Amino acid sequence: MMIHKLIVLGILASTSLAAAQAPPPEQPGSASIAAAEQLFNEARTLFDKGDHAAACPRFEASYKLDAALGTLLNIATCYEKLGRLASAWGRYREVIALATKVGDASRLKIARERADAIEPTLPKLTIRARSSIAGMVVTRDDVPVDPAVLGIGIYVDAGGHTITATAVGRKPFSTKVEVKGSEIKVVILPELAIDPDYKGPAPVATTIRLEQDHFDPGRTRRIVGLSVSGVGIATLVAGFGFGAVARATYDTAFEDDLCDRTTLACTPKGQERTDRARSQSLVANIATIGGAAMIAGGVFIYLTAPSPGRIAITPGVEGGANVSFGGSW
Repeated sequence: MMIHKLIVLGILASTSLAAAQAPPPEQPGSASIAAAEQLFNEARTLFDKGDHAAACPRFEASYKLDAALGTLLNIATCYEKLGRLASAWGRYREVIALATKVGDASRLKIARERADAIEPTLPKLTIRARSSIAGMVVTRDDVPVDPAVLGIGIYVDAGGHTITATAVGRKPFSTKVEVKGSEIKVVILPELAIDPDYKGPAPVATTIRLEQDHFDPGRTRRIVGLSVSGVGIATLVAGFGFGAVARATYDTAFEDDLCDRTTLACTPKGQERTDRARSQSLVANIATIGGAAMIAGGVFIYLTAPSPGRIAITPGVEGGANVSFGGSW
């Protein structure tokens, strides 16, 4: 038990310390307070003259600049005098909550008595929908109505109210209702008719260039072209090498006096060397011609390969999508 008390005392102490260290709530600037006071005084003058329609907006403007509890109570009273009882009741409820929080017993008593007095006289408006349509937006006096509120009687000010319902691809519905004091009014929204003139949003083509690994029909062809050209270059180099060796072999037959340069007569050993040189020269010629041909062929294969493809995805007018493939050769 003693440990429990110590824990509780520790929590309370921590909470008090945190509250003491917390920064004070942001207060309105002196200019805002001055403007709020001026608006409040103008509103009180108009209110005392009985011009409630002009006084209420000024009270609201003053409250936005300086959220004073007294101003909020005056707003509620002004709406009550104006006959907007639902708005007055809502403001009285705000006064009750704030007065309770700050411990203002006098204003709490006034707001509670007035809210209790007018609540039985408040009219209610219930909006119901015959069917649920995806994306349907319902408004009351141009203010969106939460779907969760549909079917529930909500306090409204007496007078005229405009109810609208809209949905994509449907014809809009709008109606005006007159709600009198303490009346319970029900508005049933019909099923919104399909709009035959609705064509939907214009299709937007989206071109996606895919990575070569995913959609590149010419990739293999270009690889083959490069490979063939590479082999051709190697063969061409080998051909030049064989040609150099053949020339060296032929020259040594004369340099070693195995053949005569004037008569071209050769000893048996010299004849063997010149024959070997001719064989080497033939290989060199074949390799050179073959290498050049492979280089030309590889370049042709590479240059004629198809370019990376494109996919165009276009949303369909009636749903789905149109897909087209493209490329160049």
